[in-house]
Amino acid sequence: MENAVDALKMAGAVLMFVIALSVSIVAFGQAREAADVILEYKDRETVYIDGDYYYEASGFERTVSIETIIPSIFRAYNEQYKIVFEGLTEPLYTYKNSRNQTFERYSLDSDYDNNIINSNDKTQGYTTFLNAIIYGKKEDKFDMWYNTSNRTVILPSQSLYDRLIGKEIKEYLGIYYPSETLEENETSTIDPNITGEVPDVNKEEKRIITYKIT
Repeated sequence: MENAVDALKMAGAVLMFVIALSVSIVAFGQAREAADVILEYKDRETVYIDGDYYYEASGFERTVSIETIIPSIFRAYNEQYKIVFEGLTEPLYTYKNSRNQTFERYSLDSDYDNNIINSNDKTQGYTTFLNAIIYGKKEDKFDMWYNTSNRTVILPSQSLYDRLIGKEIKEYLGIYYPSETLEENETSTIDPNITGEVPDVNKEEKRIITYKIT
């Protein structure tokens, strides 16, 4: 009789152990699943600016306002992505070179704009340049840097802020390979020894944000 009781106790203990083990496995599985969701759940802006999943996110779109666009603009040069505006009646700015050739620009891209922005103080040069484009605000050094005999930045009649405020704007994400032809005697920011058209071998994959104004 004693042996039967002991056997039942052992069977009960084994059963409890099996149940506890099963519950633990299920709990750990659910915890891991929740952790994976938390780790993978990022703000979409972080994905297209910082993450390695930019290409996967490139098919996504959303409606944004000027408050979302401005921070993206101020990060564009430092984080090496391009911003394109579609639907503007006037360019972001017009660039006139030393040969009096003019180029209407509807995008912000360091590979092009670095040839224009003051090279002695890039940080202040970026700020002065972008404040003029976004707010129409010409700081003290704007004319000294961007209104010279070699290069001139001509601003539109309205600031970008005034043109976008209250508008419905769609944001599209993507990637591209820089292919714009550089001007004569200007160098690529990819390789300072490259002049003229950028060869395919030197093209790097870059991120691009397109804002479509409707």
